[in-house]
Order: sequence, then C-alpha cells, then structure tokens
Amino acid sequence: MSKTTSGRKKVFPRKSRINPFNDTRGQISLDFISGIVIFMVTFLFLFQTLTSLFVPFQSSSDEVKSMSDRVAITLAESTNGLANSPTDNNIISLKRAGELNYCMNTTTLYDDMREDLGLSSETTSYDLNVSLYNLDRSMYRDSSNNVVLNNGPVLPQNVNVAQTVRIVYVEQDDEFALLYVRVW
Repeated sequence: MSKTTSGRKKVFPRKSRINPFNDTRGQISLDFISGIVIFMVTFLFLFQTLTSLFVPFQSSSDEVKSMSDRVAITLAESTNGLANSPTDNNIISLKRAGELNYCMNTTTLYDDMREDLGLSSETTSYDLNVSLYNLDRSMYRDSSNNVVLNNGPVLPQNVNVAQTVRIVYVEQDDEFALLYVRVW
C-alpha cells in the first residue's frame, strides 16, 4: 500500500459522480427515456395506420350521415316538413306528422317525398325511416292513443344506417319529443 507523505491514503472520486451518464447501476438516463418515447410514437403511428386498413376502401358513412342531418333539419325546421311556420324552429305539428306518416305508408307518395327531400335521384337512392318518440323513448301517441309517426322501410342489418335525433316541441300537446330520422 502506498502512503503519501502526510500518511493518508489517496482517494480517487468515482467516475459516476463526475459524469452521471456513465452510471452503470441501471438508473434511468436520457438515452433510455428518448428510446421509450421514439418507441411509443412509432407504436401509436403503426396502430393508427393499421386500424384504418380494416375500414372498407369506399365508405358512404359520411355521405349517409350528412343526408340524415339534412333531412332531420328539413323535417324539424321547414314548412315542407313538420313545422307550421318557417320562423318557429323545432316546433312541429301533429297534423303534419300524421300526413308524413301517411305519405311514408303509400309507395308513390313515399317515392315523391324522397325526391323532395333529395334522397332519390337518377344516380342515387336512399331509404328513410322517421319516428317520433317521447323523452322516455316510448312511441309518441296522440290523444286517441294512436302512434303519431313511425313509418318507413324496416332498418337493414348489413348496411350503414345514419341516425339523427332532434328534440322537437309538439305544439298541440305542449310537450317535447324526440324525432328520429334514419337514412341508408
């Protein structure tokens, strides 16, 4: 053992204390953190990309949803739909709802109504189902306990069906109701 002239041992500091990035004791370093961040960003990018591959190459879901929204607006806010006046938005008439229910039950009137609503043309054709429900999701009935509006073709199982729900006010009953518009 070598002693210095003062009788003390020579003590050298550890390298890890001088440079904390050379520490070999398994503590988190900037390299590890940056590696994990790069891995996570790559994983999220691949997950986002791979999940979009399983979506059909040509989907009309956005188109059908916009059609459903447009028809719901027309029915709830226009005098061509269920509204009594163009200034009273979302206030519907039971008489007009009954007329719409009758039109949707007759084949020729149903086709004419689809053309008026822009759902049927030479190149495209969409089907429509319209229903009126109470706020508790039961069918809306008039004073004689008849269903006011629930008509249109039966909803298909394997097709994109867009649904728009509007809260409307039924003028004759002084009640709120839910107008369901389904397009496919």
